[in-house]
Amino acid sequence: MIRRGLGARGWDCRALPQPVFDRERGGGLAAVRFGLGLALAWLKALRLLFAGDAGLAVNLGLTPVAFMRDGVPLLLGRLGLGRERIVLSLHGSLFMTWEPGALRTRVFCFLLRQGGLVTVLGEGHRRRLVTLGLPSERVAVVINSCTLPPLSATQLDLKWPARVASVRPLRLLHLGSLYASKGFPEFLEAVAILAGRSGPALEVVLCGRVADSGFEDRFGSVAAAEQWIEATIEGINRGGRVRARWVRGAVGAEKQALFHEADLFVLPTRYAVEAQPLVLLEAMASGCAILTTRVGEIATILDAASARFLETGATAELVTQIEEFIARPGALAALAVAAHRRFVEHYDLEHHLAGWERIFAPVPVRGVTPTASAWHKS
Repeated sequence: MIRRGLGARGWDCRALPQPVFDRERGGGLAAVRFGLGLALAWLKALRLLFAGDAGLAVNLGLTPVAFMRDGVPLLLGRLGLGRERIVLSLHGSLFMTWEPGALRTRVFCFLLRQGGLVTVLGEGHRRRLVTLGLPSERVAVVINSCTLPPLSATQLDLKWPARVASVRPLRLLHLGSLYASKGFPEFLEAVAILAGRSGPALEVVLCGRVADSGFEDRFGSVAAAEQWIEATIEGINRGGRVRARWVRGAVGAEKQALFHEADLFVLPTRYAVEAQPLVLLEAMASGCAILTTRVGEIATILDAASARFLETGATAELVTQIEEFIARPGALAALAVAAHRRFVEHYDLEHHLAGWERIFAPVPVRGVTPTASAWHKS
């Protein structure tokens, strides 16, 4: 996204993609593919030793394998380009849980010190790196963005006529990777409770594929979670009040349509290493009211005027908040409009690209990529 955007602004950005291990397939063949891909990526990274006035941007992963994978091009870049021409970006929160003296923390900090600047997603992340010994002037907060175009003023008015909900059913959406700790079970449990009560009609969409995050064991397996979802939605749809469906993943126009149709986006996450979910930015751009938690760096992009924050994300709390929104559609509309305005004014793609240009402006080189890249001024 950034590489294409800066390219359109005249920056010459060249990708040095790194391989990703296929966890779903696993096995020896996947390991061989990863190993071969890694060797090829490192060979390509040797060009950094002779890149002249180029620079390097690296999205540093937060696992031991990622340290090895991303560390080699990073060190080659340091040798060939110098520290000041390197920018490292962190997009996860796993390091927030590490002990300062642990081996992985020491390796992590060593890698970060190879760059001139480290970008993070929020003030909590920045403070943590400063506590670990990075100079504060070498850590910058760069908020995420998304490629989903924000609704126009006309589209927003059509979605929220006269700033109140229309007579159609209220539409609820939970979208993303279906980790239990992201709150999809509580979301469906709350909907099931509402389905058994009287009230206006609701339309509910759960969108995503069940995955194992490694931080939970509620269901025991992906298959068990899928069976639970199917059974719960079947039970919800037995009554007449709620119509619920499960969309097993959506991209492109289908994903955009789900956001545009939704009134309330619900993400009761308590994910252990939550950072800054892109789905919240997409919901903001799409004029959705948002019901979520303050986990990770979520409170960096949302405030009390643009979202309703849950204390725990528990099922009973969700039921209470959703019923309050049903009773006060004007409050729901006000949150949606404020979230959309906040996105347009601070977090849309053009603001994001301008922020990256400011980061690279003091450096006599240009560019960025989702994994690693070399760049230079056109």
